[in-house]
Amino acid sequence: MVDATASFDGNRLAATEASSRALPRDHAGLSISVASTDGLAAYAEFCRSALFGPAQSAAWVQNWATETRPDLLVATLSAEGKPVFSLALEVAARGPFRIARFMGGRHANGNFVAADPNWLAKADIPALRSVLAAIAKARPDIDLVALERLLPDLDGVANPLASLEHFSSPNLSLAVDLAGGFDALLSRASGKRKRKKHRSQIRKFEAVGSYRRIGARTPDEVGRLLDAFFEMKELRFRKMGIANVFGDAQVRGFFRALFM
Repeated sequence: MVDATASFDGNRLAATEASSRALPRDHAGLSISVASTDGLAAYAEFCRSALFGPAQSAAWVQNWATETRPDLLVATLSAEGKPVFSLALEVAARGPFRIARFMGGRHANGNFVAADPNWLAKADIPALRSVLAAIAKARPDIDLVALERLLPDLDGVANPLASLEHFSSPNLSLAVDLAGGFDALLSRASGKRKRKKHRSQIRKFEAVGSYRRIGARTPDEVGRLLDAFFEMKELRFRKMGIANVFGDAQVRGFFRALFM
């Protein structure tokens, strides 16, 4: 959704919190509200019964809001007074533009907006467009709503946002199908080369004392593993000559809070 002609008049979201708008007559019973931080509690409650991607979970959204304090909004579509679709976004500057995106920016992957599973079976484009129109009305300072890195489906349920105009990611190099397990994955593409690389990695691990897989179960273990992860990422990104996406203290604080 792009509104290149809208100008920012200084009004903030607080002036439009909990505002509701009725949809056209053929969508009787549906309404939309746009809220700021006050909408997070209702969003968390909705997630108790909704279907959503990992980066749209209440834990992700609330911890990101707490640690990074973004300019956020929660747009909710309700049917007969009950939420059926809720879009939690942050507004970030990109050059001269203000972009509304999933909370977490590039850290948010496999995105699937929180929605009632029963409503998803009959979700329609006009209702979704009305949610975007409500955001434009409540926040005229936003230039673009960019909903990126979407899952095509989740648990066999189609992503309703895929019904809007969209295009596939230009880079699918990291996308793999894990159906059938690791051996099936290798057999589908460059299996021989991947097996050779896997054997090489195993030998390197064994040379320094083999390896084991562990999972953090205490706050101290979470901190220790994340410290090691951040250190390795910083070294790797430096060698590659690219920006460290985990370098910001607020981002690190978010992941610590999330995994705690």
